Amino acid sequence: MSANPAPQPHHTSRQAWLAHLTEIGRGHGFFERIGSRHSALFVQEGSTLLVSFDEAGRVYNHTSDGLPLGFDAVQRREWSLLNIMASGQSWFRDADLYQFFDRLVDEDFFENFDRVIFLGCGPMCGYAACAYSVTAPGARVLALSPAATLDREDAPFEPRFRTARRLNFTDRYGYAPYMLEGAAQATVLYDPYEPLAAAHAALYRGSNVQRIPMRWVGSDLQTFLQSDGALDRVLQAKSRGKLTPLRFSQITRNTRRRNAAYLVKLIGLALGRGHPELARTVARFGARETKDPRFTDYLAKLDGQKPSEPALPG
Repeated sequence: MSANPAPQPHHTSRQAWLAHLTEIGRGHGFFERIGSRHSALFVQEGSTLLVSFDEAGRVYNHTSDGLPLGFDAVQRREWSLLNIMASGQSWFRDADLYQFFDRLVDEDFFENFDRVIFLGCGPMCGYAACAYSVTAPGARVLALSPAATLDREDAPFEPRFRTARRLNFTDRYGYAPYMLEGAAQATVLYDPYEPLAAAHAALYRGSNVQRIPMRWVGSDLQTFLQSDGALDRVLQAKSRGKLTPLRFSQITRNTRRRNAAYLVKLIGLALGRGHPELARTVARFGARETKDPRFTDYLAKLDGQKPSEPALPG
């Protein structure tokens, strides 16, 4: 980015945080409130545009810099960014937001970029990335554990998000899988052992959709992929049209090997299936690669020894 903004600590007031985003927008594009529940931050840099969807609560409470998903691509790769942020569980179902995207289409906004990538992580933001990609035909889409819809007829298996299920998912941008018809290619990442995530992923069936399973990772794919920067590398491969299942496996190999939570889950699976030797192998590997004390405890338990206890301060 030609002029990196000063980091904004996440513990500042919400008013100061919004003022910081407004300042970034004024200096590099725009920051705009969209109705009462959404905002848009546009940062103009290079000819690749990343359109990301995020939740204001996550950005404000759980990031160290107060910057939304995708901003690191602006800083590292000098991509342009259009981030749409939701306040609460709006599911981006809002007439003001529809009008905002209508305006972008009318102004040929997306035509100003050589490549457009839509990104969303989690059921709500992944859903939005797929749904709104229809506004930029030929775009590429990367969605992590996206919902397809919350309409009861199309997703009768979905018991979560009871309040959001009252929203209308039958009008504009309603059924996300249909909205992908104009995309160059969409990639849906999901854990096939998470039943609800897998059920939604199965609804994305277009010929331009590739579903890539992330076995035993769980529901929070974003945290897993961001733990060592893998999400950035996945996004780069996606932007070049080179994100295949094999390439994805190569990119995330070290993430899987060095993520302690993932390895702990593998140990639990091995033990649950009656394979203590496999569990021991994973525990040894985890102890060596991550230095996480949980693996030493697992090895002690597997060897019939008392697990280690924290040392008392001297």
